[in-house]
Amino acid sequence: MHVKYVRFLSFLALSAAVAIPASAHASTITYDLIGVSTSVGSLTGTVDIDSLTYRVTAANITFNDIAAGSPVFNNIGSPNSYNGLGQDYISGLSNSPLNYGGQIALYYETANIGTGNLNICITGAPCGWYGSQSSYAQVYVSNGNGGPFYITGGELDPHLPPAVNAAPAVPEPTSLILLGSGIVGVALFGRRTFINT
Repeated sequence: MHVKYVRFLSFLALSAAVAIPASAHASTITYDLIGVSTSVGSLTGTVDIDSLTYRVTAANITFNDIAAGSPVFNNIGSPNSYNGLGQDYISGLSNSPLNYGGQIALYYETANIGTGNLNICITGAPCGWYGSQSSYAQVYVSNGNGGPFYITGGELDPHLPPAVNAAPAVPEPTSLILLGSGIVGVALFGRRTFINT
């Protein structure tokens, strides 16, 4: 009798686990570059950061420097995270005949991933647990100065589309009744099997 009871409880626990959707998986958060500036131009666009590894998984960043052809960076290279910092080198090409593209060295604090804005590490300021790291943009120009141009301010803000700002969706009563009756049905089926064995 004890073995049957344990088997029934195991069946019931498995039924509940199947009924409850998994929500502990890592998710990717899109961040907007807000107020990110250098001495020659701003950086605008987005980066996607994995909330589990703290690493950049995708990027679309424009270096708004007309003299350099305003290159767009979206090739991810060497993503890493350590000592409270995320780091990545994001490169890209330019349409300008004056340069061959360039790269951004992006360092950011990981403490608020999933909960708020992320500070971008700037020259001379403490960042993460490590101390100081300097984010910069660099352009490979055929004439003139291509940098590096150090980032002097700005942050990464979670991207919130208009629909996200609306009130959270409340499950319909019909959906809740359907879910509840399904769980009860599975439990009754398990109990019937338990009684008959």
